Amino acid sequence: MSETDRYAVLTRVGPGTPMGGYMRHFWQPVAALAELTDEPKRVRVLGEDLVLFKSRSGAFGLVQERCPHRSASLACGMIEDKHIRCSYHGWKFDLEGQCVETPAERPDSKLKERVKISGYPVQECGGLLWAWLGKKPAPLLPRFEYLVGEGFDRDMTISAMPCNWLQIAENNMDPHHVEYLHLMYTNYVLEKQGRPPMQMRHHAKVDYDLFEHGIVKRRLWEGDSEDSEEWRIGHPVIWPGTLVVTYPNGVLQAQIRVPQDDTNTIIYWYNARPRPAGQPPKHGVPVGDNPFKDENGKFYRDNLNGQDMMVMLTQGVIADRSLETLGESDRGVVLYRRVLLEQIDRIARGEEPMGVVRDEAGNTPFIPLPRESHVGYSFEGVDAAPGEKWAEMAPKEAAE
Repeated sequence: MSETDRYAVLTRVGPGTPMGGYMRHFWQPVAALAELTDEPKRVRVLGEDLVLFKSRSGAFGLVQERCPHRSASLACGMIEDKHIRCSYHGWKFDLEGQCVETPAERPDSKLKERVKISGYPVQECGGLLWAWLGKKPAPLLPRFEYLVGEGFDRDMTISAMPCNWLQIAENNMDPHHVEYLHLMYTNYVLEKQGRPPMQMRHHAKVDYDLFEHGIVKRRLWEGDSEDSEEWRIGHPVIWPGTLVVTYPNGVLQAQIRVPQDDTNTIIYWYNARPRPAGQPPKHGVPVGDNPFKDENGKFYRDNLNGQDMMVMLTQGVIADRSLETLGESDRGVVLYRRVLLEQIDRIARGEEPMGVVRDEAGNTPFIPLPRESHVGYSFEGVDAAPGEKWAEMAPKEAAE
């Protein structure tokens, strides 16, 4: 099998595929808690059409969308105590997908005992609803600082991206794009708008470290000391494809990518904002949209997220990697692909992939991740007018 064919394996995430099997070794967010109402919510994840709901008992359920009787959608169903009932003929299912009632059948009918649909465990953490779609027993849901660490107020925005998950995740294994897309290209846009440019900086070197929960990427800017946190510590992309980064304004952001299927991906731009001293915690985790195009259908080109989404989407629905011409500067992308393929091979041998949490030793309040507390390259630091442009580029807070 050629390297291009091997990479193609990484783009297919449906049931029964090698990458789909890998993804099912991790808890996946399926919705924000704030999105859930008293009605079932249709969700699509890893190629499966599912229905998410909160039962009257307070427990969360996630089951296949289609009722096995006559294929009516359970998104139109009735939520009951620890159950969901199909609106068409009243077939009733518990949280694990077992049919417990078939009302139109004879009272002594055993039909319901033979009927079971997919039903997956759901946990709430950090204002997100996480589902386990893999084999049981499920591992622990990793409690990272951005989700549960104290001293933060949290919010998130969501982007529905009509492209494959891999080209989204690979963007963050490419440190050099910050220099060109977020500085050089931003200056190109600012010039067209008649606005002052940002000061350019260049990478002196980059490197990557493999660790239990992912890959740490490190950069050293020309003129900076090797004592800089960006080189000495860096920040991670955690398995299977979530970036965790600190912004110059102190915001800890996780960019969580969840494949809906091979050609659609949800990005949760999850922000943990340091709470000012003396202020009480904000209630809940508000949610907003993070669009990639304006009302005229043009890409947002003058903010970080918009620029990233522009280049992700313009690679095509599924990027054709046979057309690539990679250089030495792309070794982070190549490393990421190689390690993902190694993890698929581990699963084929009956082993668990890296990053699966079975025991959070020491009862720590959260799983620590390597990350910079100070980012020396900040747009504020290199901006010709300090602070002004960074305010426009920084993660926006979701509306309450």
